[in-house]
Formats: sequence, C-alpha cells, structure tokens
Amino acid sequence: MKNKRFSVLIPVYNRDVYVRECIDSIFSQTFKDYEIIAIDDGSTDGTLEVLQSYGEQIKVLSQANQGPEVARNLGASQASGEYLVFLDSDDFMLSWTLATYDRIIQECDFPTLIIGTLLPFHDGQDVKAAVGSNTVIELLKYRDYLSKDTSTDLSCSNIVIKSSVFKQAGGHRQSTPKTFHADEHDFVLRVGTYGPCVILQKPATVAYRIHGDNTIRDVARMVSGVLSLVHAEQQGYYPGGQQRRFARYAVIGGMAYSWLRQALHARSYVLALKLLMPGSIMLIVGALNKLSRLFRRRTPSIILTEQQAD
Repeated sequence: MKNKRFSVLIPVYNRDVYVRECIDSIFSQTFKDYEIIAIDDGSTDGTLEVLQSYGEQIKVLSQANQGPEVARNLGASQASGEYLVFLDSDDFMLSWTLATYDRIIQECDFPTLIIGTLLPFHDGQDVKAAVGSNTVIELLKYRDYLSKDTSTDLSCSNIVIKSSVFKQAGGHRQSTPKTFHADEHDFVLRVGTYGPCVILQKPATVAYRIHGDNTIRDVARMVSGVLSLVHAEQQGYYPGGQQRRFARYAVIGGMAYSWLRQALHARSYVLALKLLMPGSIMLIVGALNKLSRLFRRRTPSIILTEQQAD
C-alpha cells in the first residue's frame, strides 16, 4: 500500500482542553493524504479519553511521562508518511496548511526540511480574522538550513521533515531532560547540513497559542535551553565541522542575543550573566549577523501563485 504524504505527529500531555481543536483542524484540511498519530505522554487528566474518542480515525500511542522529545520519536517510529509534520497539542493548523506544504514539496523538488509560518494568538482571539490571504505562497529556498540568511520564528509545530532524514539524524535528542526548552533549535541544527531547506513566509500555516506573557520563570527556562545549545556546540555535537562553524554560531548566538535582551528587560541580571559567560563569542557572532543583514543582499523570495484548475 502506498505511503501517505504526511504523518502528523502530536505529542500530548494534559491537554484535554485543547487537543480536540488541534486534531479537528487536521480533519478540516483540504489536502487529505495524511495520517494522524497522537502520543499520550502519561497524561493524568482526560486527554487519553479524548484521543480514544476518535476511534480508528487516528492512531493513539501511550507512554509513561518522558517528555515531548521521546513522544515524537515514538510517533515517528510508527509513522508511514513520506514527511513528518509536528504539531503541538495546543496549536492548530489552518485549512490550507498541508496543501501548502504539498505544493512546496512538488515545486521545490522534495526539500529535506520545511519551516512553516506561525500565527501567534491568545485564547479568545479570532484567528481567522487575522489570517489574511492564502492564495499566494511566498518562500525562501536554501541549500540547507545553515545557509539561511533570514530570521524565522521556530517551534516544533512548524517543522516538516523527510521521514528518512529524521531517522538518519537519530530523531530528537533523548539524553536531555524532558524540560529541555530549545529542542526545536537543537533539532534543526542537527539536520542543518542534510539538504535543501525551504522557509515559508506566506501564508501562515500554524496557529501558535501564546500562554500569557514572558515571566522570569519562562526566561529562565529558555536561557537553560540556549545554554544546552552552547554546550552542545562546544562539544562538537552539530554537523558541518569547522567549515560551517560561523553559521552555527550565528544561529545559536542569534537566539542567545534575543534571550539576553529578554533577561535584561526583566532585570534578571543573573540570567543575563549566565548567557554571557559561556556563550559570549556565539552571542557576538549572532548580534553581528543580525546587524549585517541590514546591509547585505538577501536571497530573493520565490512566489507561487494559486494553481488554476484544468
């Protein structure tokens, strides 16, 4: 039997309030060649019951609480799709999301990695009113992720990757604590040299739920995540060798720079110092890279207009 184009993987932990909206958004897709795999990560609320209520429409896996990285790896091990689409259980897709990804795959010669576009929203906000047009696809294409010359918002919910490459890279890191808060950045760095990368600019493909404002606790978690990236780079964990070191520094340093500003804004000088001490060189490279984008020529966007029916 022919494999599906997409396997949509949803790790879930205590999200019985949100997960139905997440799953229903997949069923509302205009593109239908997909499977849904939901991985219950040891939930203690009604999450598992919500998942089981879909019957055979979705595949439900269960594990003891080990964190979303382990859950995603479990889901990927059972996936049959050509591409893996990750979606957090409190986010949801827009009706054209998978159709947009499929169009990109066909027009861009089956890229290794696609980074979708996030539409941040708060509970109670009318997402549809904020979406805008979806008739034109605007994207940037690079030889690999480390070659990108633009900033992009990154979440596990907007990562699409070839199943074969996910397995080749060893999936998500499972040696990290389940509170690792930069897993998506760690993952794209580990597949950063594996082949063509497309960064979508328009339209939005994922409604990304914002839970309150950044607190000191949130900043502390992300600083911890950035430091994990810094230490991994220092230990030679990411591919590309010396030749791509500057590109990796730019990615990690750019993230460090952003969270340094958040820490200073929150007047958490201890957290700021934690970033500065081990990551100062990467932070400087990241800041200079952001500044240099104001002056250097950018990769031109590729525009895909709406396909006409025969």
